[in-house]
Parts: sequence; structure tokens; C-alpha cells
Amino acid sequence: MKIIPIVSMTKSAAAVVCGSITQTTKMPCKSYSLPIVACVTGYRMAQIEGSICSKCYAGAGNYKLYQNNVEPAQHARLVSLSDPYWISGMVAHIGTDTLFRWHDSGDLQSVDHLRQITLVALATPHCKHWLPTREYSMVKQYIDQYGAIPSNLIIRLSAMYPDVPVKVPASMVGVQGISTSNVHTKRSAPSGQRCVAPDQKGECRDCQACWSDVTVSYELH
Repeated sequence: MKIIPIVSMTKSAAAVVCGSITQTTKMPCKSYSLPIVACVTGYRMAQIEGSICSKCYAGAGNYKLYQNNVEPAQHARLVSLSDPYWISGMVAHIGTDTLFRWHDSGDLQSVDHLRQITLVALATPHCKHWLPTREYSMVKQYIDQYGAIPSNLIIRLSAMYPDVPVKVPASMVGVQGISTSNVHTKRSAPSGQRCVAPDQKGECRDCQACWSDVTVSYELH
């Protein structure tokens, strides 16, 4: 992966370099998505009945309704990851925003991909970044290779199955920036701080739990 110094660019130029970003109705910030077919662990888990990925929300709802627009944009972002100006483009997209969510659809592609994201976080210290992922091994490899996670980036290891809490690998226990998210069904108690969005018409509103280091538990939907 070739990384060049960050250069200043307009948001229009950023869209050419690394594709568009989105503003979802639920969250109080912009977000970034990739196609679910490009998920590494997630694509395999989707073939397992009962897993969370087998019921992936990113393959239904508005994602499905607007797939003719959504999927081409997601694939364009995927291709753009190899652009040497990708980091500069994402920094330009984020601008002065104070919150950003990575991968409302899709997941990490490689350790290099995670490195690119951490460099974006380092270049935007005023912004809190939230990165959910099921690529535990990529995160471990990143830590082994590069060390500390930026203080403004929360990497949230995501559960594989509902009502089965994430077990943080021993090598990542106590590492700053590592947190977890679980999924509970209606018949079970939350394992962590319960996501309040279901009580707020599916919206985060002023809740920023996902951008903190607390364990969050989402209701299966």
C-alpha cells in the first residue's frame, strides 16, 4: 500500500477520489459503506443459519429498495481504496464534523485498509470515529504491526450470533480503543448498555454510546 502525505482537497474532488459518503436518517453524522459481498468474515457467516450476518440489515430495507443506486456507489468506494489520495479524500469528506461512522454496510478488507482508516482518524483529531468489525484477526495484526489505536477511534468488535456476547481475544484485552457490541433478542436481557434507538423511532439522537468505550447491546432486527 502506497501512502502519500495528506493534501488539501475540496469535497467535490474527494468524491472523485474515494466516492461519496452518506448521511443516514438514524445517526447524527455521516457514514461510509461498502458492499456486503466484499465482507470477508461476514460473507462466510451469512451462510450460517442463525448468525447475525444471515439476517444482515444491509441486504434489506432501504439498502434493498435503492440497490440500483446504493450498490454501484458501494462498489466504487471499494475500488477507490487503492487510490493513493484516498486518505486525503476522506479527511476532506469529514471536514469539521465531530462524529463519523465507518461501515454501516460492509467491513474491513485488510490490515492495510485499517491502517488507512487510522491515518484518517489521526488527521481528524476533532472527530470521534466508530468502526464496528467482525475482522478480529485484522485488528490484532494491526496492533501487532502498528501499536496503539488513535484515541479518537473506537474499534467495536461485533458479535457473531444473537445472545452470544463477544469474547475479546486475550491479546486485545485492555487495549485502548477496543470495545465490543452484542446483539440480544426480545427474550433476552441486553449484554451491555442497551441501544436506545428502538425507543426513539430508530434514531440515535443525542446518544453517543457507540463512539465511547462502553459495550453496547443492540436488539436483533
